[in-house]
This record gives sequence, structure tokens and C-alpha cells, in this order.
Amino acid sequence: MKTIIIFAVSVCLWTVWITPCVLSEGQDLPAPVVKPVVNREYLPVILEMIDNAGESIEFIQLEFHYDPTVKKIQNALKAAVKRGVKVRGILEDDIYFNPKSNGFLKSFGIESTLDTDDKATHNKMFIVDGDEVLIGSTNLSGNSIDNNNESNLYVKDQRLGAYFQEYFEKLLKDSNAEPEMEVLELPGIRTVINRQHYDALSGLITGAKKRLRVLMYGMKYYTGRNAEDSKTNRLIEGLVAARRRGVDVKVILDRSDYNKILNKINTATREYLEEGSVKVRFDPKDTTTHAKVVIADDQVMIGSANWGYLAMEVRNESSLIVSIPEVVAFFENYFMELWDGEGGSGSVMSNTQ
Repeated sequence: MKTIIIFAVSVCLWTVWITPCVLSEGQDLPAPVVKPVVNREYLPVILEMIDNAGESIEFIQLEFHYDPTVKKIQNALKAAVKRGVKVRGILEDDIYFNPKSNGFLKSFGIESTLDTDDKATHNKMFIVDGDEVLIGSTNLSGNSIDNNNESNLYVKDQRLGAYFQEYFEKLLKDSNAEPEMEVLELPGIRTVINRQHYDALSGLITGAKKRLRVLMYGMKYYTGRNAEDSKTNRLIEGLVAARRRGVDVKVILDRSDYNKILNKINTATREYLEEGSVKVRFDPKDTTTHAKVVIADDQVMIGSANWGYLAMEVRNESSLIVSIPEVVAFFENYFMELWDGEGGSGSVMSNTQ
């Protein structure tokens, strides 16, 4: 089992925006609240969200493992149903333990369903009472919650909650169809779903003037016949181009102690980036860094998408771009703790969960 890296980050986690949000004429919303949620912080945050739910809970998850850690979340959802909360979920059908978990959830009165066979649902998201969203890289597995380096955002905002409820409803109706939804822009935050990821990432990379930080579980640089059409290649080449125009570019990739395919993928990408003078490091081999963090100057992108063909072109994925200074500073410190720590000696990477 992989070891836990503890980050000593002295950044305020809770940020309140001063600008009031207007839902409709004459009706003001409270200022949104944003909280970075990383590593071991995930479990207490999601349990508190579920325990405080009064009306509804929706979740979209790649995994719902049946282990002691996830059982705490399962029991909290079960208790929510008993007190009258409507709980619904979408699980990826192609994870071997999900059908069993789906059956358990349904037996508790949770309206859980498996997605289509034709398209993977890679999201990691909870929506509570239509105004709380927890989104990022953490899977519902003991290993992800208890051991991995993971990156998430908690956001309290009715408009964001309503947006992702609509996204949930569209996937529930047909998880194979692309949800036709525009980007939602709020003060300091904007949404990124599905096929919007490439354009969002490309914009961050090409617009960066001072710094780019990429912390990624899996990043694949393609070669051969289809390389010219690869959106991921364009992003990786964009990092090299940014370095050439003087941007400080740093990349951390996962190096696995069990996933040889991931290591092969990430090693090849590292070699390409280093040929372009981009600084790349691997995390310690006995630590899984499953986070997905991209920092471009004063913005940070947090979500579920790795850098590969499936994430950019096929899967259901969801992320947020945040420009709140305190949040960006938090993830810069989070990144640099890995960069300067034991993970900084560097050497290999892996594929994409």
C-alpha cells in the first residue's frame, strides 16, 4: 500500500467572495464559498455534506468500492434516505465491483444506476441540496481516500449546484450522449465538462505568461499514425512552447509501483518534455499521485480528467477553473510540497484511471 504524504500548507482554505450573486431580479444569493479539499480531507468533508443534507443528494462516480472506508459513505447515504433525503447516483458500469455496489445502494432506497456500456463515466462528484458541490479526482475507494494524493474543490453556490444537477439529469437520461451545456461563469469560477476540456486547457497554456504547473496522474504523448490529430499532443507541445517563450513550466507525474503501462506512458511523455527543456519530476514510487491540477498564472483547474485521448475525446469528465487568489495559492503550495519533497528526485509515470 502506498504511503501518505502530509502537506504542511499554511493557506486559508475557506474563501468568501465579496461580490454578491444575483439569481433573479430582487433575489440575492449568498457569496459563494470555495474550499480546496485534498488527500485525507476528503472523507470528513463528504460525510459532513451527506449528514447535513436535507432534501437531495446526487453523485456521479467512476468507482463505488465496497471497503471499510467507503462503507462509511454508504452508511451516511443510507441514513440520509431514512430521514427523507432523495439520493440518486450514476456509476460507471465497467468497474468490476460497481454492479455489486449498485445492488447494495438500491437495496437501501438509493436510486442508483449504472451508466451505458458505450461510454465511460469518469467523474468524481457529489451535489447536495442543489447548492453544495464536491468535485475532483478522488474515487470512492479506500485507497483513493486513505492513501493517494488527490485534489478536489468544495463549492457552495446555488447556480453551480443547479448547473451540475442539470448535468446529472442529462447523463441519467443518456450517459452516452454529449450533454449540450454552455460554460457557466461565476465570479472567480467557471465550469468545464466533457469535450470542453481541451479548449479550456489549451486556453490556460497558451495564455500563461509567468508560470505553468501540471500535477497529473497520467499524461500520454502519442506517436505514429494518429499523433498529428492528438489533442493531448497539442497540449503537451503547448507546454514546450510556453517554456520556449520564457514561462516557468514544471510537471509532476505519477510513478507507479504496480502499473507498468502507466509508467511506460509517463516515461515517454517525460522524455519528450525534457527534450523541450520542461522540468519534469516523478512522485515517489510507493505513493500514488492521482491528483489532476493545472495552474496557469493566477488560475487553477481541478477535476477528473487526465491527459489522454479518452479524457479529451470520449469520457464523461468534469472540472472547475478557479481564479480566487487564496485557492490558487493553496494549490501552488500543494504542488511545490511535492516538487521539493521526496517526490522531487524524479523518474517514471503511468496511465489514466
